[in-house]
Amino acid sequence: MKKEKITTIIMLIILLVIEAISVFRMIGGHQPIAATAHTLIGVAFLLCGIYALKVANKPDNNPMDIRASFVYPMIMANLFMLIVIAIHDMDHMRQAMEWGYVFTPQLLMVNLIVYIPNTLSFILIAKRKFAGIWASIISGVLIAGAFLKLHLLGATIKVWGPWNRSFFALHVDSLSWWILAFTAIFGVLLSMYSCYILGREVQRRDQLK
Repeated sequence: MKKEKITTIIMLIILLVIEAISVFRMIGGHQPIAATAHTLIGVAFLLCGIYALKVANKPDNNPMDIRASFVYPMIMANLFMLIVIAIHDMDHMRQAMEWGYVFTPQLLMVNLIVYIPNTLSFILIAKRKFAGIWASIISGVLIAGAFLKLHLLGATIKVWGPWNRSFFALHVDSLSWWILAFTAIFGVLLSMYSCYILGREVQRRDQLK
């Protein structure tokens, strides 16, 4: 448990470092609104991470709670998903700077939505809530499906600025394609792992009846 907690802290630090790099890149690109948005995202991650670490160590008193042995692995899985999403976001910053695009407040607000599912998932998991498993299952396939749909087929609702067009139309480089592929693959893997945990928990609950 101690090693898992340390690993979780390291992953949280990596996520915060990525957001800090994003902030400085946006400052360097003379995009103060985008820099402010990613500062707020970083602060939110810090506060949510501290809260999750605080509540994750409660004892196994309620048999309906998720088992302690599953808590940190699932927190780490969701944190890794957030790290992948943040890297995907950094790639969009790279593209925007190459194209001379300035992020609009509307796009930044919509973009915040992609961080919510996995953040909610790891908080629920930290609180040992069974709903956290379902949230992880849904968030993994949701992120994978949404990102693939947007970047392969283009946007249905035109709120994504230049990314309303598909990666094919934008002629993005191989790095962007690899990041997209890894994002989608890990989203599916997160859902599969969460389904495995769900099965284990359902089996345990059935044995308690």
